[in-house]
Amino acid sequence: MKKNIILYLFLFTALILIFQWVNSKKVFEDLQGKLITTKTLNTKLKDSIFQVQSRLEEQNDFNLEGNEYALRYFENLPIQNIASRVKDELYERNLLRDKNDLIPYAAMDRTFLINKVKVLNHRWIVADFSDGTHWGELFLTYKIDNRGNVSFELKDHFLYPNPD
Repeated sequence: MKKNIILYLFLFTALILIFQWVNSKKVFEDLQGKLITTKTLNTKLKDSIFQVQSRLEEQNDFNLEGNEYALRYFENLPIQNIASRVKDELYERNLLRDKNDLIPYAAMDRTFLINKVKVLNHRWIVADFSDGTHWGELFLTYKIDNRGNVSFELKDHFLYPNPD
């Protein structure tokens, strides 16, 4: 009887070991497949990040914050963030609505307002304007005097044709 119990325990232990071995082999193969998939995805994502960084660097070439030479132009002014100051002044012109001489188009459906502004360097600005139906763009120059007052001059403008 002792021999049978030992034999049954041996067989039972052998079956458990075989089951554990097969199960762990399947788990290991599954994890290896996931690891390979993750490494492939990681490589693709690193390439995508590199491409986005390259595009961002290209965009910063025409940006006041990324242009050291243009920032040197404003060294003697007491203004800390030039681009924000210029944008704020331009957006304040939106509040004047009737006296906003920067947008040379008469109101069609509603009043034209400046939506987006990009300060390119120490002299130039590109702005987007719209009345909700019609869109256009402006090319402006700006000057900041010694007291920090900003003045704008419209150089060119464009109103996109209405697709209707």
